[in-house]
Amino acid sequence: MRARLVLASVVTILLGPLLLAPHVSAGPPVEGSGNGVADLGSNKNSVIVKFTTTGTSPFAISPVYAKGKSLTPWLKANAPLRGSVFSEKHSAALVGAKVVAPDQWTLQVVPLSSAPKVSSGSTPLVFKLPKTLKGDSTRTFIFQGDGEIVVFPISARGMSGFPVVSTSGKVKKKIVLPRGTKYMSVTGVGSWKLRK
Repeated sequence: MRARLVLASVVTILLGPLLLAPHVSAGPPVEGSGNGVADLGSNKNSVIVKFTTTGTSPFAISPVYAKGKSLTPWLKANAPLRGSVFSEKHSAALVGAKVVAPDQWTLQVVPLSSAPKVSSGSTPLVFKLPKTLKGDSTRTFIFQGDGEIVVFPISARGMSGFPVVSTSGKVKKKIVLPRGTKYMSVTGVGSWKLRK
C-alpha cells in the first residue's frame, strides 16, 4: 500500500507540470488620460484586452510587444466606447498598448476563457460560443452600423482564423465558422447579431 502511495506521489510530481494548461489571470486595470503607452505586464498567451474610454474624440489602441514591434491597431473608433479586443499569442510577449485618446481611458488584460457567452452587441467584443464547434457551421451575421466591421473566429487554443466579415456599412451575410471555433471577435461599432 505504501509503495503505491509513494509511486503515485512521484508520478504526480513528475507529470504534474505537463498536465497543467497555460493559465492567465486577470491583470489590474490600467488607467490613463491622453496619448500614452499602458503597461500590461508580460503576456505570453492569447488574451482579451478590455477597454473603456470617455469623451467624444477619436480613440485607437495598438499592441506593444517585448521586442518593440507594434502591429496593426486593434481598434480605431470614436469615444465614448467600452468593449474588448483579442490579442493573439505572439513570438514576443505582449507588454503594453499604445493608446491614442485625448480623454480618460482604462485597459485590462483578462483570460480568453473569461469571454462572455452572448450572440449580439453594439460595441467591439470578444465572446464565447455556447460550445466548441465539432464541424464547420453556417451562421448569419447582421451588422447595422455604418463604419468598418471585422469578424473572425478564434479556436479553443486561442488561434485566430481568417476574417469571415471585413467590410464597411450594413451587413447581412451567411458565414462559415470552421471546426474548432470556440470564440469570436467582432470589431465594429453598431448593433450586431450572430444567429443560426
